[in-house]
Amino acid sequence: MSEDPAPTAEATILEPCRLQELADELGDSIPALGFLSNYLSMLPHRMLSISRGLCGHDSEASMDAILSLKISSAMVGALETEDQCRAIELMIREDLFDSAMQAFPALQHSTDRCFAAGPQLLGQARESLCTGIRTSHHSRTM
Repeated sequence: MSEDPAPTAEATILEPCRLQELADELGDSIPALGFLSNYLSMLPHRMLSISRGLCGHDSEASMDAILSLKISSAMVGALETEDQCRAIELMIREDLFDSAMQAFPALQHSTDRCFAAGPQLLGQARESLCTGIRTSHHSRTM
């Protein structure tokens, strides 16, 4: 009897239920997978935008960049990144740019992990979404 292996580090980066919810809302896994792919490819640019805004103490640019990352992270299930964005968002709202800059490396680490695991995350998402859609379609037809 074989047992499922312990979850890998890549598996814990994303909460698969969130991406499944997105696919269900869209009625198709392909746009959800495209969204995840775009999310991963845009991480370096988003982090640069956040860094520039924070370094320049630019509330508007910082808030725009952090909210964009927070919302898209929530949609793909990158919960750690979403939580870190939420914390930095509050610091920006309170004009605590030095604190936000101190919190930035943890956010960078989280997004670096997502970016590095991108191919594995996409593969796992493809498998789970295809299985999930087949399962949900099968249960609807019964």
